[in-house]
Amino acid sequence: MRKRIAVAVVAAVLVGAWGVAPASAYMCEGLFKIAEERIKEAEGKITPDTDVRIKQKLVEAKGVLETAKVGHRQATERHTGPVGKYSHGDAVRQARWAESLASEVIFLATGQER
Repeated sequence: MRKRIAVAVVAAVLVGAWGVAPASAYMCEGLFKIAEERIKEAEGKITPDTDVRIKQKLVEAKGVLETAKVGHRQATERHTGPVGKYSHGDAVRQARWAESLASEVIFLATGQER
């Protein structure tokens, strides 16, 4: 009985891990698109009299997103091996960071939460 339970637990863990891995391994493009849309939305909220610090955050968001895209393209291994996994993870973090910065720009410029 214990053996069956152990096998079931191991199988559930493996199925769960495999179910998550493919989804996260190819979500870079989706995150890039989300960040681009949020940056475009933030650009629409900027006016000529917007504080320069808010404008700088928007420029930073654009730079972080571009860095993520370049790093993702230059990965020598396609989402496998230590280099590919690191490059993929870095691109994901940077895309989320860019989206977060753009959301902050929207909040600072208009007071609307995103």
